[in-house]
Amino acid sequence: MPLPAGSRLWRPSSSRPAVELAAPSASGARPRGAGDVDSLIDRPRLTALQIRICIACALVLFCDGYDLQALALAVPSMSSELGIPASSFGTALSASLFGMAIGGALFAPLGDRIGRKPMLVLAMLLVGGSTLAALIHVSTAWITFCRLLTGIGMAMAGVNAATLSGEYAPARWRFFIMTVLTCFVPFGAFSAAMMAPQVIDLLGWRGVFFVGGFLPLAVAVVVALSAAESLKWLLLERPGDARIARIAARLSPDTDPDRLAIERPETSERRSVLGLLSRAHRVRTLVLWLSAASGAFSLYLMMSWLPTVLRDAGWTIEQALRGTAAVQLGGIIGSLLMAWMIDRRRLLQGLLCGYGAALFALLAIGLLPGGVASWQFLLMLVGSGTSGMQALWIAIAVVLFPPDLRATSAGWLNCMSRVGAVAAPVAGGAALAAGIAARPMLLSMLIPIGASTIAIVLARRHFVPPGSGSDSGEANTGGCGS
Repeated sequence: MPLPAGSRLWRPSSSRPAVELAAPSASGARPRGAGDVDSLIDRPRLTALQIRICIACALVLFCDGYDLQALALAVPSMSSELGIPASSFGTALSASLFGMAIGGALFAPLGDRIGRKPMLVLAMLLVGGSTLAALIHVSTAWITFCRLLTGIGMAMAGVNAATLSGEYAPARWRFFIMTVLTCFVPFGAFSAAMMAPQVIDLLGWRGVFFVGGFLPLAVAVVVALSAAESLKWLLLERPGDARIARIAARLSPDTDPDRLAIERPETSERRSVLGLLSRAHRVRTLVLWLSAASGAFSLYLMMSWLPTVLRDAGWTIEQALRGTAAVQLGGIIGSLLMAWMIDRRRLLQGLLCGYGAALFALLAIGLLPGGVASWQFLLMLVGSGTSGMQALWIAIAVVLFPPDLRATSAGWLNCMSRVGAVAAPVAGGAALAAGIAARPMLLSMLIPIGASTIAIVLARRHFVPPGSGSDSGEANTGGCGS
């Protein structure tokens, strides 16, 4: 296959296949041909390999969601059995979120050096091992340390699962696939809350940790046996690796692995946060930061303390756990609906609908009696606007910001989200220690969510995606894959 203009043929040695690193053309178009890696991935139908990789990544994200919720579900029973005040677990509940911030910044990027698949296996081993290790010595200090390690593993898993699935997802399906896979995090938390009553009845609160420990270990084996390394990563970082030919053959048997071409990433200076705070983007950036932090604070306040405060309000443990599951179910529904609206260039409407549903539900909680059935429905609405929003910040950054600021904006949105997430369990523990009941604690969420909604309305002209041109099309379909 002849090289496109501006390309360079890299020949490491006679014993290794030649890999064409195709530079973009002057027009910016991606070179196409029989050996183009993207043409292998962007086939009309998903191959068995692509489906297996998506399933493996979905299982990884499911484990992330389960273990993120596990401690909060066990706290009511742990407090009763061990005689430890529930408010004493605030630091432990924050530890996993703090660990996710550390893992996302320091350890998850190692996937660019050693590969996506090894990082997923290591992450699942760390999550499973640290969850089981929490049972060795039952004290808040030891559990806090173990949850810190669990959070590091969850961040490693989440980032590399998203990266690997995105690199094997066809461009036209990428936004949909990434959205569905992201929903496996709240689905894991939802499943944990639904399973917890039966698990606790059968095995006690330790059963929640047994499931949360052995499940990631099993998924680590599944990933090791069924998933493949990223073909794009191999071509760029390990061009002589024998796995390239095997993976290419599984994507398309008639492909000549010796003539694969891949677009060379453009080397440009990374844009700093100052670009986000420039005059053109300042208002949009600050409002998004406020929304990310307030939404995460509200979500993790519920995820951390809702089982405890509902039990203290007179609900049975089973009812309290089902109420927590309702939040996650709402998050799954909300993220899919908002992704549908974003994909149709209705970003502002999606943001307002999500937060509007949460505000309506919180006001209704303040006015209606605390019936189990009515509150479970209202908690589902709250989850649709809080949990549902957290799954889509990367997609929102892709839609609203130019290409050279998308990675920076997504990273800072994630950072601001973590600030709110880490603060929530500590604040909830302090409120619980002060004797604040379930209704006032839930109503307190009106302040951050209401402030975000007002800010979005006032800055609504900054939330209109570009309406035409190639960039708008890219934003509309690129989704989380950028």
